[in-house]
Amino acid sequence: MRIKKTVWVFSMIVLLFTLVLIVNSRVQLTSEVIVGGSDSVFVRTDNLDDPLSGYTKSETSNGNKYAELEFPNINITDWEYILINSGKPMNSYAPEVKQFEDSGLYFDSRAIKSLTALVQAARDAGFEPYLSIGYRSFSSQQQVFNEKASELSQDGTYSYEEARQIAAELVAKPGTSDHQTGLGIDITDKQYDIYDYSKMDREFFAWLDAHCAEYGFIKRYPSDKKNITGWDEPWHYRYVGTEAAAFISENGLCLEEFVSHYS
Repeated sequence: MRIKKTVWVFSMIVLLFTLVLIVNSRVQLTSEVIVGGSDSVFVRTDNLDDPLSGYTKSETSNGNKYAELEFPNINITDWEYILINSGKPMNSYAPEVKQFEDSGLYFDSRAIKSLTALVQAARDAGFEPYLSIGYRSFSSQQQVFNEKASELSQDGTYSYEEARQIAAELVAKPGTSDHQTGLGIDITDKQYDIYDYSKMDREFFAWLDAHCAEYGFIKRYPSDKKNITGWDEPWHYRYVGTEAAAFISENGLCLEEFVSHYS
């Protein structure tokens, strides 16, 4: 009797241990989720620490793909590193801005000297940079977004609510635009009614990409990072300071990846 009872107890222990292993393995599985937002559509997994960060929990805990890099010793909460996107909206953020030259375009007053220096360097190199969009307040972005939604719904093809959903793929929703930081600037080689990067001066942008970090700027929405940033706008540059700009540019990062490392 004692032998039978011992065998039964051992069998139950083995069964319970097997069930624990099965449950644990299923918990660790990830599922793909399509996330829609103000910055178009992107894909993430359930284990993402931040929907826009590009890192999974396993990567951050076991060493992410940038673990071997020596990131700058900075305070990520400083003003030049502020991150605004569909995952981190900031409705009330409003920096102190100053007009750039006599353009009617405004930029964060703490970084406007760097913008001036970048533009002058481009001119000295023989280019004629055109600055089209700088700081946009929350209310201004709201107006732009609403106008786009109204335009899409005018002919009756879409209801206004449907038009708003489509507009969110074309224009950042209020509170999610990098322009609200006062540190983002659209730079082209001339004025365009519709932005088409393939028709812009490639030599000018090659110069910008090679030298913008010297003045503290990065390409904010590079085409190959759309799955992380949500946008493909290679004409949009962003001030982050010379130290961060050099590191981001040299290592092919986007701002989301850079900020994610510190958080």
